Amino acid sequence: MNNNSIEDDTLMSKSSDKKTTFGLNEAQIGRLLQLGSDPAPALTDNQAGSKTPSSTSKNGSPLTSAESPQIEGYDILAKLGEAGQGQVWRALQLSTGREVALKVPRIGSIISDRIRMRFEREVELAARLKHPRIARLLDSGIHQGQYYYVMDLIEGTNLNQYVQNKNLSQTAILKLMVEICQAVQHAHQKGIIHRDLKPSNIIVTADEVPYLVDFGLAKEILHEDQAPDVSLDGETLGTPAYMSPEQAAGHVEQVDTRTDVYSLGVILFHLLTGQLPHDLSGSRYDVLKRIAEGEKKRPRRINSRLDKDLEVLLLKTLDREPDRRYASAGGLAQDIENYLTGAPLIAGPPTTRYRLKKFIRRHTSLVAAVMSVLIVLIAGIIVSSIFALREHHQAQRLITLVDFLTVDVLGSARQIKGRDATVIDLIDAATEKLDAGAFEDQPLTAESLIRFRLGNLIKDLGYPNKAIPHLERVAEIYLEQGITPPTKGRLYSGESPDLIMNYLALAYLRSGEIRKAESIFQTIIENKEKRNAIYTDLYPWVKSKVAEICRMQARYDQSERILLEMMDPQFRNGQGLPPRHMVECMCGLAETYRAQGRYDESEKMYLEAQDVMERHDVKAKDLHVSPPSMCLARLYLELGRYQKAEELCRGEIERFSRESPGQNRMGMIAVMNGLAVALTRKGDFDEAERLLAEVWKVRREIQGDNHPDTLTTINAFGVLRREQQRYDEAESLLRQALDGRQLKLGDDHAETLESKNDLAVLYREQGDYAKAEPLLLEALRGRRLKLGDAHPHTKESLENLIDLYQAWGKPEQAEQWKVKLSGS
Repeated sequence: MNNNSIEDDTLMSKSSDKKTTFGLNEAQIGRLLQLGSDPAPALTDNQAGSKTPSSTSKNGSPLTSAESPQIEGYDILAKLGEAGQGQVWRALQLSTGREVALKVPRIGSIISDRIRMRFEREVELAARLKHPRIARLLDSGIHQGQYYYVMDLIEGTNLNQYVQNKNLSQTAILKLMVEICQAVQHAHQKGIIHRDLKPSNIIVTADEVPYLVDFGLAKEILHEDQAPDVSLDGETLGTPAYMSPEQAAGHVEQVDTRTDVYSLGVILFHLLTGQLPHDLSGSRYDVLKRIAEGEKKRPRRINSRLDKDLEVLLLKTLDREPDRRYASAGGLAQDIENYLTGAPLIAGPPTTRYRLKKFIRRHTSLVAAVMSVLIVLIAGIIVSSIFALREHHQAQRLITLVDFLTVDVLGSARQIKGRDATVIDLIDAATEKLDAGAFEDQPLTAESLIRFRLGNLIKDLGYPNKAIPHLERVAEIYLEQGITPPTKGRLYSGESPDLIMNYLALAYLRSGEIRKAESIFQTIIENKEKRNAIYTDLYPWVKSKVAEICRMQARYDQSERILLEMMDPQFRNGQGLPPRHMVECMCGLAETYRAQGRYDESEKMYLEAQDVMERHDVKAKDLHVSPPSMCLARLYLELGRYQKAEELCRGEIERFSRESPGQNRMGMIAVMNGLAVALTRKGDFDEAERLLAEVWKVRREIQGDNHPDTLTTINAFGVLRREQQRYDEAESLLRQALDGRQLKLGDDHAETLESKNDLAVLYREQGDYAKAEPLLLEALRGRRLKLGDAHPHTKESLENLIDLYQAWGKPEQAEQWKVKLSGS
C-alpha cells in the first residue's frame, strides 16, 4: 500500500465532488485505515533497529547498484525501509567515516511537483530541529537530479517493540514518555507540528534513549499572514489509529500543536493498556467516524491496575475538544512528572481537599516545617504588635492582625492550584489579600508591620524578587507617614529609615538589581556620615556591600580601596572594626584579589582571616559572607589543586551539619556545588553528578531557572557531561547556561565568558571547529578586556584557541597566538 494511491483518490474525490462529512470518500477512508494497522510497520526515517537490514531488492534478488541511489560522497550499504514518499538507506559518509541514514524519494515519485515540494519541506523543517531526542539533519542536496537528505543513523527498535521486549514497568513507560513529549515540545517551539506521531516514528536505542524521527508529514504552524502549505483542503494526513478527531474529520484548519498532544495520548494509552483507545470494529467508515466524534474506551476498564489519577491524565490528553486537552506537549510532560512525584495533577480536580491530600502524602515532613515557619512568623508579629499597640490600647487592631495571619495566610491553601503548597505559596496568597486592601480601613502601622515581616521572611527564604514589593511599600509608608514597623519588642529608633532601606537594598542586590542596590547603600552611607552615626554596626556592613558591588562589576581598584580603608585601625574615628566585621572585610579583600588573578595575595588574606576567627572565637555561622575555608576551596579550584579543594568542601559540609543542621540551606548548597566541581575535575563523575542534581533541584525551586547561581550549576553540569563524553546533553546544558547568563548578566560578564569558553571546548572536542572558533575568540577578547592578558582565565582561553587551530590543521594561526601567549 503506498501513499500515492491515497493522493490519487483525493484528487478524484475533488473532481467528482463526492465527499463525506469528513472530507473523504469511503475508498479513501479504507486506505487510510490500513496505514499503521500492520503490527510490524515498515521502518521509518533513521529507524535502523533491525539486526539484519535488507540487502535485497523487492523481488528477493541481490541488491544492485542500479536499484540503490548513487549519491556522491556516500557508499550505500543496505536498504532499511520505506518512509512516507521516500526510501531509507544505510550509508557510509565518506568524509567522516560514520554510518548515516540517507533518504531519497522513491523512484518516479519526484516527478510529482507535490511530492517534490513535500520532500523539500521535510528537509527544511528537519534542519530547524536541534534537540538531543530528535535525529539531526546532517546533509541534503540534489545529485544528478536525485533529491536526498542525510540524518543520524539511530540504532534501535520502535517504541512498541521496545516496551514489549523489555517488559517495561508503568513507571519506566511514563519516564520514556516524558522525554518523548519534551522532544515534541521542542518541535512545537520551532513552529513545527509532526501530525504523524506513532510508535514506529519513535526509536529507542539499546541504552534506553528515545528518538523522534520522520517529519515527512510535518507542517509549519501558520501565522495569519502566511499562505497555507501544500496540503489539499480536506486531505487527511497521518496514521488513523493515532489520529486526533480534527484530523479524522478532515478539518485541516483546526490542526495545531494539540493535535500532536492527542497522538501522544493515544501512544501512552496503548502502552499502558495494550489496546488503542478507539473501537476498531465494524466498517472502516465507522471507525474513522468514531475517532472524529471522540468515542473512546475507559483506560481502567481495560487495565484495572491503573489508578484514577493516571486515567484522568489520559482522558484529558484524549479529549475530543482541543481546548480541553493539555495546551502543549510540555504541559503533558509536566503532568506525567507530577504523577511520578506524587504532586497534584494539572488535570486533577481543582479542590482544596484533593491538593492538600496529595501534598500531605508527598511531603509529610515539609507540612510540619511549613507550619513551624508560619507559627514563628505569627508569633513574631503578635509580640511586636503588642509592644507597638500597647500604649494605644488597640486590642481590636491586634485581633485584626491575628485574623489576617490565621485566616488569610494559613487558610490560603484553597487558592493554590496546579502544584505543591509551599511556604511561599501561602505567603503569595496572603500578599494578594494585602494588595487588595486588607488593611485599608486600619492605620498604616498595621500594613507596615505585616509587610516588613513578610518581606524579610521572603528575602531570607531566597525569593528576593517577591520581597521587593513589600519592602518598597514599607519604605513608601515611612516616607509618606513617618510610620515604621516595630522589632525586637520595641519601636525602631532613629535608625529605622536606614534599616528599612538596607533590607530593600539587599533584596535588590540578591535579585540582580545591582545599580538600585548600590544607590541605596550609598545614600545610607551619606546619611550616617552627615549624622556622625558611623559607630553603629550598620555602617561597616553597608560599606562592605558597596565594595562587594564594585567587585561584581569588575571595579577592583575601588573595591580594594574601600576594604583597605575599613581595615585601617583608625577607621570609625579610631574605633576600628570588631573581629567579625574584620573577618568579613578580609574575606572581601581576598575575593577581590582572587578575581584579579592575584592568587598568592588572595590565599594569604584568607589564611589571615582564618587566624583572626580562631583568635577571637568568631563562629562561621555568625558571618554574613562565606567563611574563609569555603573561599579557599574556590581559590584552589582555580589553581587546579582539586584534592585540597575537595578536603575543604567536605570539611565545610561537616561543619554545616554540626553547627547549624537544617539552617542556611543555600550556604550548604553552595558548598555542595563547589565539591561537585572539584570531583568533576578529579574524574569522580558519579558523586559529582549526584551532588549537582541535588543542587540544581534546590536552586531551581528556591531561586528559579535564570538565577545566576542556578546557571552556575547548569554550566557545571554541562562541563560534567562534556567530561563524560555525553556531548548532546553537554551542548544543551552549556547552551542553556550561556543563553541565561547573557540575558541575566550581560555578554561581557566573567561568568558569560566562562560559558563561551566551556561550550567552545566542547565543540573542539567534537571536531566542530567552525563553531568553536568564534566562541573562543569572544571569550578571549572579553577576558583580555576584563581581566588583562596575565590573568589565568585569559591564558586558559588563549591556550584553548591554540589547541583548536592545531587540531584544525591551521598551524599558522596557532603559531601567531603562541607568540602572544609567550609575550604575556
